[in-house]
Amino acid sequence: MLYREYGQTGVEVSALGMGCMRFERPDDIEDMAQVVYHAFEKGVTYFDTAPIYCDDQSETIVGTAIAEMKKTGKPFVVSSKCMLGEPAEIRKQCERSLERLQVDALDFYHVWCLVHPDDLDKRKQLGALEEFRRLKEEGLVRHISVSTHLEHTYIADMLDEGEGLFEGMLIGLNAMNYDLRYVGVQEAARRGMGVVTMNTLGGGLLISHADHYGFIRRTPEESMVDAAIRFNLSLPEITVALVGFRNTDDVDSAVAAVERFEPLTETELAYIKKKLVEKSQSFCTQCGYCRDCPVEIPVVRFMDAYNQRMLEGPKAGLAQMRWHWWTPDVRAALEGCIRCGHCEDVCTQHLPILERFDQLIADQAQQEAENK
Repeated sequence: MLYREYGQTGVEVSALGMGCMRFERPDDIEDMAQVVYHAFEKGVTYFDTAPIYCDDQSETIVGTAIAEMKKTGKPFVVSSKCMLGEPAEIRKQCERSLERLQVDALDFYHVWCLVHPDDLDKRKQLGALEEFRRLKEEGLVRHISVSTHLEHTYIADMLDEGEGLFEGMLIGLNAMNYDLRYVGVQEAARRGMGVVTMNTLGGGLLISHADHYGFIRRTPEESMVDAAIRFNLSLPEITVALVGFRNTDDVDSAVAAVERFEPLTETELAYIKKKLVEKSQSFCTQCGYCRDCPVEIPVVRFMDAYNQRMLEGPKAGLAQMRWHWWTPDVRAALEGCIRCGHCEDVCTQHLPILERFDQLIADQAQQEAENK
């Protein structure tokens, strides 16, 4: 296993982390805890969970495994998250996480789910950051991190808003959205923060669409798991790449990928970036040039969802808006669009963005009709 230091904390963690939100049978606590313990035995020491994951069973599953992991005396760290703003509610949820995880302190506690540019400021005004600071002072939390889906243009402001409280950042990054997220990763690393990537396998899309993204492999025979993990871990700013393990087979394939890891050269990385552009002529490459919408429509988010639609169908596009971008009502979110065409004018790929807006709205209408 490969190990790296988490930012400036002095904590050594495995470069492969376990994302604990994809257990295949979350109702079977004991059996799924064995998946966690198996990862631990294989050298994984970073375990990322949260309330609500896996029908709200994830923390309980991880805690069941931790009870056994502690007996070994070997090191590990556990991270959890909180998206609440009211101090009393934050404390209540933290205490519940501690109880379910069977630990005295959370190694990394994340200010969770910052999706909109003003999310952190709203919580800060309620006293959320002060409560996180108190939890750390009381020893209930060892390190405070931030979890975000924000585009790179917002990352520096978000970190400034954190007033130096954040020691690490959790952000979605993979070969598909590299252009959108990597600048933000570099900003966090520049500040001495640890960086953990979620969606390392693109939510499974890199694996299920090897025909489209196979160019990230070194050889045609190489697995997409190897290629996707290598891509993230080759970026020098990345501390941990999370992979969501459903079962022990998933653990074994990811661990084997890390054991075979040889970082991409600058030439290989440049080739992959070039191929991403070539292979994505009808896909939004997430370059972000459309970010300056005069009415502040988050164009790149809708285009990200449309990418999912092209790969997996209409329901996947709407699911991306709902669960990744926390925008369940596409129609309402696009009501302010004045159809000025600025986004299409600046699009480096000349995509029919307004038509895609209309298609996503139509998809939502169709889904609503089917649900009646």
